[in-house]
Amino acid sequence: MKASGSPPTFTSASEAQAWLTQQGIRYVLAQFVDIHGVAKAKSVPVAHLPSVLKDGAGFAGFAIWGVGIEPNGPDFMAVGDLATLAPVPWQPGLARIVCEGHVNGQPWGYDSRVVLKKQTARLAERGYTIFTGLEH
Repeated sequence: MKASGSPPTFTSASEAQAWLTQQGIRYVLAQFVDIHGVAKAKSVPVAHLPSVLKDGAGFAGFAIWGVGIEPNGPDFMAVGDLATLAPVPWQPGLARIVCEGHVNGQPWGYDSRVVLKKQTARLAERGYTIFTGLEH
């Protein structure tokens, strides 16, 4: 169960959009983390949340150091994970969603979240559980 004041768990983009609108939130930051641990984001109107969940928010792939995309390569699409959608408490009218990098419609092997999920699955196959934490 979520703590009091936490955003609800959403089952669809339309449900999330309705809640965001009710909260006075107009924009969502589609966010991913680069190879250096630096957050990268694009501000997307709430009306376009379904697109972020399906296709992703586009970034010039070659401009993101460390993801292995050449200057003539495809765009890096940040595809949102609806389970991570939450308001940004210190910035009224703004929420954020954690994204996973995709290229040409597939999870991108050099995206930090894709790597983490793959390694977590490999450990689980061997009977291990990985525990991580944030250090501010």
